[in-house]
Amino acid sequence: MLGLPPVFHLVGADLLGFLLLWGAAATLIRSRATAFDRLMISGVTLVGWTCALGLVVGHWRHGVHPLTLAEPTALALVVVRALAGPAPARPGLPLRARVRALVPTRDHPLLLTAALAVAFVMYPVLHRSTAERLALITSAEDLARHSALYDTILRVGGLVSIRQAEAAATVQEHLETYPQGSHLILAVITSFLRGGNTHGGMQISLFVLLYTVTAAALAVAVLWAVHRAAGPALRGWRGLALLLPVGAFLVVAELPKLYFNGFISELFALGLLAVLVALAIRPLDRIHEQLVVMGALVAGISFGHYLLLPAAGATVLSWAVCHWSTWRRHWVSALAVSVVAGGLALFPIGVNLSTAGSAEVLTVPGGITPVGRHVLFPLVAATLAVLLTRSARADRARRAALGACGSIVLFSFGIRQYQLQKTGDTSYFYEKVLHQLLVIGLVTAAAAVLPLFGRRIVAGERGAAGSGPRSGLRSAVAVVAATGCLLYGVVFNSQPDVSKAAGWEGSPGRNLLRGGQARWDVAERVTAIHDSRPADDQRVAVSLGGRRVWDEVKPDWGSSEDNLWLGVLNSDQGRSWRSWMWGLGRHSAGDILYYASITPEPLRIYLDDPKLAAEVKALASQGKAPDLEVNLLRRDASGRLVVVPFPLS
Repeated sequence: MLGLPPVFHLVGADLLGFLLLWGAAATLIRSRATAFDRLMISGVTLVGWTCALGLVVGHWRHGVHPLTLAEPTALALVVVRALAGPAPARPGLPLRARVRALVPTRDHPLLLTAALAVAFVMYPVLHRSTAERLALITSAEDLARHSALYDTILRVGGLVSIRQAEAAATVQEHLETYPQGSHLILAVITSFLRGGNTHGGMQISLFVLLYTVTAAALAVAVLWAVHRAAGPALRGWRGLALLLPVGAFLVVAELPKLYFNGFISELFALGLLAVLVALAIRPLDRIHEQLVVMGALVAGISFGHYLLLPAAGATVLSWAVCHWSTWRRHWVSALAVSVVAGGLALFPIGVNLSTAGSAEVLTVPGGITPVGRHVLFPLVAATLAVLLTRSARADRARRAALGACGSIVLFSFGIRQYQLQKTGDTSYFYEKVLHQLLVIGLVTAAAAVLPLFGRRIVAGERGAAGSGPRSGLRSAVAVVAATGCLLYGVVFNSQPDVSKAAGWEGSPGRNLLRGGQARWDVAERVTAIHDSRPADDQRVAVSLGGRRVWDEVKPDWGSSEDNLWLGVLNSDQGRSWRSWMWGLGRHSAGDILYYASITPEPLRIYLDDPKLAAEVKALASQGKAPDLEVNLLRRDASGRLVVVPFPLS
């Protein structure tokens, strides 16, 4: 095992080594689990491990190089294998029986629904060119800053929070301590894809692809969590009655909103939270495996987006209370995992205290698309109503679900009341908490509401009287009818609360497939400007093309998006962010020359107004011109946007 990563690196197959390590980690799970369970559980555990490893490799010479990551991981897997001892002997089974045990019929609906969800989310990106992929995400202001963090981690070889001096030129001020778990994981994947070549410049096409994979992974994680939380209530293909409506609700109604807003850290952490809730409801068979996986999840959630830690902590506490008799016999192991995981979870909070160390941050406004209340709130209310019944409280799994769901409801209500008291209205962070309520609500609903369905009709109880072809037909008809009704209800109500169009026509999912959020004009300008940039250019590029944000009848982010993404592609966001702020408004020729004279950074201005460019030149000729270069954006004979130098002298 230890010798394989160097071999894979020498032959240029680092990605194969990455997959081998993931597969090897999956084989270490001794609890009863299917192949998909093993991949999911080992995957989230490796996420937590990689976040912890990120604190160390950032101080090493080669940083996030595949070998510096693969060798410690391989060593850890070998140690765990040695401590666990040989696997219990199992009777030999034919190949077909072994495959059926690893991929049972009960998993088929999950695999199908997950594949459909991934295809839905990935399709808009996979068939696009590089410029078109950029257009899909340019309206996500936050994502520009996230991509700068990702690119900087690749450049400096570790977390920006521990390499702040080296990251100052490429990361906007006050963002160097932002939680970077998602950025680190994407950087690690990029390193394995590139074979360790992390200095090739920002590849926006790859970043958009990885960002979309993160969104698709959230859908898969929630579907897996819903499937696990439901337990044995639905067997075989009957699981489609639950999974298809949940998958449709995610990818058609709510997931595209998160994607459009560029919330990569939240997408990452919400996926881990879904898995954590599912494992709290239906834990792994072996207590030590349960403890390690939950510890890795808590650490990963904190590194990803520590606003989710209260929900994660309440979920772990619910599990601990419901399974007191199980883990107290292993209190030493529980204490050790708690100390390590708790220490790791505190790191992102500690380094960010100076920037976000006050409760007043919870009232800060921000651009966000509201969560649809008309589906979420009734779902959560019904879930809580069922979980509070006597029969539910008598079941340990559903008690854990009650603890997780009740805690996030109380937390959401507390944030809402705090914001109302401070500002008189709810805002950005309340919607963020509702995203957690959405994920936990879906997972706990599977554990709460599903057992109410008739087992003989829907669940297909084995050995029931009257079972046979006729009984199977009745069950199939009931499942098809239930799936169809639920799918119709979900899609019909998939539009946001403020949408004027009903159902599919007004849904974010339809907008995602059609690329309705894309800013083709911004991507065209950014691509033209970046492609025309001289080699080793040290000037800050400032686009004043398009409409201004302010002083317009209809607000338009126009050049603000230009300059955000130019800062990413030019790897100078730490130097260019002040010019981005200046470029938000409309400016005269005098404003341009004055700003160029006071800014410490040499500028290259891009204009699409020849009259304004002529005014700049006329003013510059009347006196001492600042260190400024001007270029014009115009279309050539073929209609293509080109950059033409406009000398001031």
